[in-house]
Amino acid sequence: MMFSPPESLLASCILRGNFAEAHQVLFTFNLKSSPSSGELMFMERYQEVIQELAQVEHKIENQNSDGGSNTIRRTGSGRSTLQAIGSAAAAGMVFYSISDVTDKLLSTSGDPIPTLQEDFWISTTLVEPTAPLREVLEDLSPPAMATFDLACSQCQLWKTCKQLLETAERRLNSSLERRGRRIDHVLLNADGIRGFPVVLQQISKILNYLLMSASQTKSESVEEKGGGPPRCSIIELLQMCWPSLTEDCVASHTTLSQQQDQVLQSLREALELPEPRTPPLSSLVEQAAQKAPEAEAHPVQIQTQLLQKNLGKQTPAGSRQMDYLGTFFSYCSTLAAVLLQSLSSEPDHVEVKVGNPFVLLQQSSSQLVSHLLFERQVPPERLAALLAQENLSLSVPQVIVSCCCEPLALCSSRQSQQTSSLLTRLGTLAQLHASHCLDDLPLSTPSSPRPTENPTLERKPYSSPRDSSLPALTSSALAFLKSRSKLLATVACLGASPRLKVSKPSLSWKELRGRREVPLAAEQVARECERLLEQFPLLEAFLLAAWEPLRESSQQGQNLAVNLCGWARLSTVLLGLHSPIALDVLTEAFEESLVARDWSRALQLTEVYGRDVDDLSSIKDAVLSCAVACDKEGWQYLFPVKDASLRSRLALQFVDRWPLESCLEILAYCISDTAVQEGLKCELQRKLAELQVYQKILGLQSPPVWCDWQTLRSCCVEDPSTVMNMILEAQEYELCEEWGCLYPIPREHLINLHQKHLLHLLERRDHDKALQLLQRIPDPTMCLEVTEQSLDQHTSLATSHFLANYLTTHFYGQLTAVRHREIQALYVGSKILLTLPEQHRASYSHLSSNPLLMLEQLLMNMKVDWATVAVQTLQQLMVGQEIGFTMDEVDSLLSRYAEKALDFPYPQREKRSAFSLSTDSVIHLQEIVHQAADPETLPRSPSAEFSPAAPPGISGVHSPSLRERSFPPTQPPQEFVPPATPPARHQWVPDETESICMVCCREHFTMFNRRHHCRRCGRLVCSSCSTKKMVVEGCRENPARVCDQCYSYCNKDVPEEPSGKPEALDSSKSESPPYSFVVRVPKADEVEWILDLKEEENELVRSEFYYEQAPSASLCIAILNLHRDSIACGHQLIEHCCRLSKGLTNPEVDAGLLTDIMKQLLFSAKMMFVKAGQSQDLALCDSYISKVDVLNILVAAAYRHVPSLSQILQPAAVTRLRNQLLEAEYYQLGVEVSTKTGLDTTGAWHAWGMACLKAGNLTAAREKFSRCLKPPFDLNQLNHGSRLVQDVVEYLESTVRPLVSLQDDDYFATLRELEATLRTQSLSLAVIPEGKIMNNTYYQECLFYLHNYSTNLAIISFYVRHSCLREALLHLLNKESPPEVFIEGIFQPSYKSGKLHTLENLLESIDPTLESWGKYLIAACQHLQKKNYYHILYELQQFMKDQVRAAMTCIRFFSHKAKSYTELGEKLSWLLKAKDHLKIYLQETSRSSGRKKTTFFRKKMTAADVSRHMNTLQLQMEVTRFLHRCESSGTSQITTLPLPTLFGNNHMKMDVACKVMLGGKNVEDGFGIAFRVLQDFQLDAAMTYCRAARQLVEKEKYSEIRQLLKCVSESGVAAKSDGDTILLNCLEAFKRIPPQELEGLIQAIHNDDNKVRAYLICCKLRSAYLIAVKQEHSRATALVQQVQQAAKSSGDAVVQDICAQWLLTSHPRGAHGSGSRK
Repeated sequence: MMFSPPESLLASCILRGNFAEAHQVLFTFNLKSSPSSGELMFMERYQEVIQELAQVEHKIENQNSDGGSNTIRRTGSGRSTLQAIGSAAAAGMVFYSISDVTDKLLSTSGDPIPTLQEDFWISTTLVEPTAPLREVLEDLSPPAMATFDLACSQCQLWKTCKQLLETAERRLNSSLERRGRRIDHVLLNADGIRGFPVVLQQISKILNYLLMSASQTKSESVEEKGGGPPRCSIIELLQMCWPSLTEDCVASHTTLSQQQDQVLQSLREALELPEPRTPPLSSLVEQAAQKAPEAEAHPVQIQTQLLQKNLGKQTPAGSRQMDYLGTFFSYCSTLAAVLLQSLSSEPDHVEVKVGNPFVLLQQSSSQLVSHLLFERQVPPERLAALLAQENLSLSVPQVIVSCCCEPLALCSSRQSQQTSSLLTRLGTLAQLHASHCLDDLPLSTPSSPRPTENPTLERKPYSSPRDSSLPALTSSALAFLKSRSKLLATVACLGASPRLKVSKPSLSWKELRGRREVPLAAEQVARECERLLEQFPLLEAFLLAAWEPLRESSQQGQNLAVNLCGWARLSTVLLGLHSPIALDVLTEAFEESLVARDWSRALQLTEVYGRDVDDLSSIKDAVLSCAVACDKEGWQYLFPVKDASLRSRLALQFVDRWPLESCLEILAYCISDTAVQEGLKCELQRKLAELQVYQKILGLQSPPVWCDWQTLRSCCVEDPSTVMNMILEAQEYELCEEWGCLYPIPREHLINLHQKHLLHLLERRDHDKALQLLQRIPDPTMCLEVTEQSLDQHTSLATSHFLANYLTTHFYGQLTAVRHREIQALYVGSKILLTLPEQHRASYSHLSSNPLLMLEQLLMNMKVDWATVAVQTLQQLMVGQEIGFTMDEVDSLLSRYAEKALDFPYPQREKRSAFSLSTDSVIHLQEIVHQAADPETLPRSPSAEFSPAAPPGISGVHSPSLRERSFPPTQPPQEFVPPATPPARHQWVPDETESICMVCCREHFTMFNRRHHCRRCGRLVCSSCSTKKMVVEGCRENPARVCDQCYSYCNKDVPEEPSGKPEALDSSKSESPPYSFVVRVPKADEVEWILDLKEEENELVRSEFYYEQAPSASLCIAILNLHRDSIACGHQLIEHCCRLSKGLTNPEVDAGLLTDIMKQLLFSAKMMFVKAGQSQDLALCDSYISKVDVLNILVAAAYRHVPSLSQILQPAAVTRLRNQLLEAEYYQLGVEVSTKTGLDTTGAWHAWGMACLKAGNLTAAREKFSRCLKPPFDLNQLNHGSRLVQDVVEYLESTVRPLVSLQDDDYFATLRELEATLRTQSLSLAVIPEGKIMNNTYYQECLFYLHNYSTNLAIISFYVRHSCLREALLHLLNKESPPEVFIEGIFQPSYKSGKLHTLENLLESIDPTLESWGKYLIAACQHLQKKNYYHILYELQQFMKDQVRAAMTCIRFFSHKAKSYTELGEKLSWLLKAKDHLKIYLQETSRSSGRKKTTFFRKKMTAADVSRHMNTLQLQMEVTRFLHRCESSGTSQITTLPLPTLFGNNHMKMDVACKVMLGGKNVEDGFGIAFRVLQDFQLDAAMTYCRAARQLVEKEKYSEIRQLLKCVSESGVAAKSDGDTILLNCLEAFKRIPPQELEGLIQAIHNDDNKVRAYLICCKLRSAYLIAVKQEHSRATALVQQVQQAAKSSGDAVVQDICAQWLLTSHPRGAHGSGSRK
């Protein structure tokens, strides 16, 4: 508002009614002369007038009321003289009062109000004189309108409205008379606008219509009687919502309203007629007995119909107003008919009519139906069917239940009131009984007790609200309820009264026939209810739960239905606290249960009826507290107590009464509650700990000494030593400690107790509890004393170690030096020794001082499990201590023996050949089979599984070895004599020299049949021949292993033990372990390798050490799992795999087993990397695994040159291996290697397929190629398919087909193929006729690969390449290939090879109409156009008969690369050809006008366009000849390239016109042709002329400019200003024009304004000024101002001053002139 103008502020105050503030604004801003000031005055007057008008109406109403209350004697005419005089006086007073009001509002004295002036609207509204709104504004009278506004918005009485309307009419008449018009002649506006006079007349007519419709006397009499039409105000009149405000409409509605009042009065009188005092049904029966005419003539019937008709007339046509009266009358008639039909025995379809159906309204519908059911005993099914038939929403089951049963009403207010009362009553009773049971225990009280209410004193007797006059429940009614709802029937049976008083009904047709139905007795109802409740188990359970707390003593043993049917307390059971008697019933039952100490009943009552009560917890706790105090098993009632503190105090108070288990349970429950206070919880915990001690003591003996814990507690107090001794005898030391916390024990007894307890725990190996015991001793001196005394008892090693460790850790500074040495000696060795099984500790006890040697000996003897525990122990003990070695040395030891687990037990040698390897393996397998006693139990060697099949000729029977075949079989073997002295180690037979056992000469050394050196002779023997041991001189280990021959030789005189042979047999059997041997860690039961504290002996043992089961992956992995660094272990496993792979070529190696070992190692390495989170090494493991798979494939295929892992690590190496396999024609291996290593198998399959193809096996080649060749995703792509398919096709096309044997003995087929091959020689198919190519096998094979794996372009190219152009075209059509395929595959080869005519002939032969080739021909044209092959394009267009495009091509030939019009003149023949083509097109178009449409691919053009283009060609020919002639004569020169022709855009055509105008000898020479160009192409002639003139200026041909202006003016189509425009355009280059020529050009301008502009352009300001001042004044002023502005821009001060002086001097003269003209 701060930035608003004052007028808006004043208007805002007026709108809000703040007139005082408005006057302040008026005074502050001096706005008395503004229009808003008049508005303020008018609004103030208007408010005062409204108040005075209200006072006048109030006086009129008071006079009317006073006049109506006085009783005046009337004359014979019905009107008193005094009343007439008073009415006239009152009317006069009203008239003068209203006149004063209007005069005050419309007063013109003082300051006039602008809005009340007669010409206000005309003067303030800018309206055209001829506008329709002006006529309406001329008829407006502001005073009359203000008066009319008062009458329409502020008057409430008819009299005041009438007076104001009359005043408005007078004001309007006077206003119109002053303007020479009359109100009678104001008609409706021609545009349909109702003006103010018309509206005023219409309202006045309607308001006075009722008075003018009849005579004055009659209207007055009607008015006096009060029955006349109402006199309403205009506001009420406008609110009537009549369809239209016309006299007819008002009269019609008034008449209908009067008729409606009369009909209603008649209907009211008909309904008030005296009726006989009979029930409604009897009255209906009497009416039904009447005939139909009598019923229709009933007054009620007649008046109702009249009322419906009257209401129908008042309803507008087409409206959807609801007919409430008709609906109500129909309902009453239908209900009466249904009731009468139910009483009648006639069929239901017989129509029943009654005269007065409103008789039914004397009773409710439910009462009528119940009277029919129970008094008249109408069948419920019949009555329900009739009601349903008539769609009456009256429920018969609801009527039966409401009549026969007690009403069960839900009342929320009653429930809330009774809830609070029940809480108070039950709380008072519970507190009263709890105070008697619990003396000093405080209880919580209800939240809102009422102390003034005493339930025992104020309780009122309750009574059932049943009405004894309720109808009886009959069997038919019950059966009907069952049919509708069995649940409803159940509730009805429960609520039915057992003592029903049946009133005697009136006679019915049933009673007359003796069918009166007897009501059901109470027993019958109970039985029915019982049967119904069986179908509703949930309802029965609910009723039983609600009835149990309320049942009386007399109801014991009775059935539920018998007890509930007709029971006085049933409403409480069903409704709960909604029942009016629930409060008394529940209070009485609760008090009875408390008195009888029936705690369960009291709790059940609160649980069932207190679900919706929030504060019952305190009442329940009080009841439970009484139960706890009074019941023998009171502990059971503690669990439901909500108050945790109360529960805990009760438990502590009464715990001495209950059994031990119950006490423990309730105490634990109380402690677990978080709401218990801390102090109370401590008391509970102390009590619980005490009882737990008693429980443990009672459980020591069976049967216990004490009968219960109360007796034990008494004994502990009276005789504690007996109890302690009994506990110690049972060795329950912890229990004794707990018991000692309850009762005091002396110090010496306590030390003795701790010592016995500590030794007991250590003997049981329970070190954790022993440590806890020592930590529990609070006195450190006592702890040290107990520990040293225990150590002095000479305990076991584990116990001593524990005690020494504890002393070192906790009492290090208090121990002596001797004790320190003892503890340090036992610290590590005993700790590791303790981890070993007890029966094996003796074998390792000598190494207890060197744990690293102990670990090494464990690894040598394959005790991996024990070594695992030992390593873990070392890791724990070595933290922060130095014991001579570190964990790095332990890891190094583990790595070394893990490598030994994979050592080869044979020398590294290469395989001889695949055949020799297979032969040796088969021979070895046969020997094993021959040696085995039971073939089924012989373990299968893995070499047999992985080695190839034996070659033919080797039978399955035993054959002698090579050694045996070298000696005659009949010669007995010579006895072996060992050397005199055992040979030294370096003299033993080397491993590489022998591959067969030197004793038996049969066993081959393999991975599982190891080499053994006999310590006596030094030979290489197998395990079967070295089962004995004996003492050998000079050997370190004695007895040492020797061969059987040395043993036999040295023990000739000693008889052989009978057990030797079975042992040898067993050992021989054990030398061939199963394959699963490498999967698990092998176990050795005896210690074979023993280390010593001497390092020299240990070195000898290490040099001879080997694992019997090596190589064993599981052993290696198990050892490396003990290593700390999983990443290093993983890399070690990978290195081991690389080392193992080098032995795959060894003949003694089971290569398949070795690859499995490598896989297992690599998988374990992968798991180690996963464990260490080394994700980057997982890919390395996967790579190695894939490489091992490759090696496995090569081994399984008996490939000779198996590489090692290190040789195929890189992808390039794998690729080389694959290529080597393919070069060696191991195609299947190449595919498998590619698959395993992730290489693309396409190349391998392709090489395999090409090999089959070269071998002539076409079927196999197809199968192989199907693995690597795939059809292209898009057959129409512009390439020849994959390179592989191209290679196949190229081979088939270039290679002579070899001979292939097809079937068994098909010699003739083979000869025929040989003949065909010799005849064909190759697929250079030029010499073979086209028809025979189709039958060629290789031709068909090429097509197979092309059709299945290549693109359409490749197929088409193949056909074209072999001169099968027709097949190529047909394939193109069949596949619907895109035009690009046609271009690439057919069209380009055709025109490049000069076969375009052949292609055209084939196209035309296949489709003479060329319709199917349309898109291809269009694409070919586009291709040629893009390539700029226009001659071929022109030839193709002629073939297509596309005359329009051919003409366009000829035009292109004409204009292309032309540098002068001389060259264009030489190419005019092309324009002639183009014209001929267009002529032919016109002829063809005219011939085919009545036929079908032409082909789509030929360009179409209308005849008019063709004619226009032909004219363009003719005109271009003329232009070309003209310019050719001009160039020849030298008058025209080429200045721009490319040459402009008429075939370009409009700009180029304008250039042509300019060249033609300027190319001749003069302008007139070529102006005619240029003018034709401008006219034909509708070019901008003025611009063209300007361009030509500019060029003439550049050429300094100023005379030609004048000639051009002459030609333009003489052309007949130029405007007057075109010449000036041309000259102005020329003058833009005024600097190069000589002054004389320049002045001449300016003088040639006709318009003076243009001359001024020309002088301004040429900077001749004075000349421009002189011409400007000569013009008419207004024009001169504008022109001088332009000159002044130009002078200002150019800085010419003189001209600027001249112009300014002229403008100053000419202005007064202009003003004077304008005044005179005005």
